[in-house]
Amino acid sequence: DWATETARHVGTVVHRELQRMARDRARPDPADPRMRQRWEHELAELGVPPQLRSASLARVTSAIERTLVHERGRWLLDASHRASATELELTGRVGGELVRVVIDRTFVDAAGVRWIVDYKTSRHEGAGLEEFLDREQQRYRPQLERYAQLLRKLAPAPVRLGLYFPLLAAWREWPAA
Repeated sequence: DWATETARHVGTVVHRELQRMARDRARPDPADPRMRQRWEHELAELGVPPQLRSASLARVTSAIERTLVHERGRWLLDASHRASATELELTGRVGGELVRVVIDRTFVDAAGVRWIVDYKTSRHEGAGLEEFLDREQQRYRPQLERYAQLLRKLAPAPVRLGLYFPLLAAWREWPAA
């Protein structure tokens, strides 16, 4: 079931919280019962069945906890970055095709590099984490390259792409083509 609706809903709640954290400079305390209650209500509103809510809430909590203690996670959410945006909606032409995208996180770092980051709430258990991350990078490379093509039309700058995995406190990055 984690690969279907419930996993998607967990991802939605994690994305919402990461957006709030980046936008509002909020640093929630995952141990705070009010935070956990809010996340549980969001899961319920999204349709997570009662029997799966406890495990779903545990995944949301884990993702937020890991992001808050992970140096890369904190850097990604730093609201002081220039041209910072979360859940940025763009529409434009890429390769003659009209596309509409939503970028989880983008900003310009101190060196003038535009970052485009996609959050992935995938879970990986067992051996082979590096291989899993490599496969995910290859899987999502075309999507992030499309994002870069759209953003370059608005503001030309060097662009780096990244995948952040809150549940794994893992990161993959590469220069945009």
